[in-house]
Amino acid sequence: MTLNAVIWGVIGFLLTVMVLSYLIKDSLFFRLAAYLLIGLTAGYLVVLLVNRVLLPHLIWPMADASWSERLWLLIPIVLGSLLLIGQIPHLSQLSRIPLAFLAGLSAAIAIGGAVFGTMVPQGQAVLDAFDPYRIYADPQLVWVRILDAGVMILGVVGTLSYFHFGQPLKKLNRGDEDKRPRAMQILSKVGEVFLGITLGAVFAGVFSTALLAFIDRIAVVGEMIGQFLGGL
Repeated sequence: MTLNAVIWGVIGFLLTVMVLSYLIKDSLFFRLAAYLLIGLTAGYLVVLLVNRVLLPHLIWPMADASWSERLWLLIPIVLGSLLLIGQIPHLSQLSRIPLAFLAGLSAAIAIGGAVFGTMVPQGQAVLDAFDPYRIYADPQLVWVRILDAGVMILGVVGTLSYFHFGQPLKKLNRGDEDKRPRAMQILSKVGEVFLGITLGAVFAGVFSTALLAFIDRIAVVGEMIGQFLGGL
């Protein structure tokens, strides 16, 4: 093992032990490791932003661009400058302009992505599930595909009903509560079941990923201890 590998291995071992010390209590070592992680991440993002975004898409094109193209390039420069100037207490209101532009653009991209990337493909998948050519393609799987299509349409309708925020029924008597239609309540309960299953599956995936990372770090710690004891 080279000296460079030993140094980085020891650093990784110490950082792992510092993070695992949180299992005992919130100690100074855990905070130091967390601050180091945040600082390194911020520095890496700044370097990545400069080398991958600012230089190739703003600074270098500014030198070779025409006057009309430079006017377009001035827009992000002005917005970025307003965001930086907004850090001054007396000029903090100027930062609202780029933040409003960023929030509006992000909302538009998110809505467009949700509609055309999730809702439309989901609707198309539901329609494809009821395609007779697909259902009767294999006579032995007809009932399986019909059941699959039924569960799919029930899950989609139930989930949409769960997030329904329409006008509730009017009160018939003074003591009655505002309620949604009975059918909507039943479908929302079905959607709640599907949402619970989905969130449970997502949580299980996240937990398994974190557990695999934890096992990997424990293996690294054990390997470092074994190599250290073997070298004595």
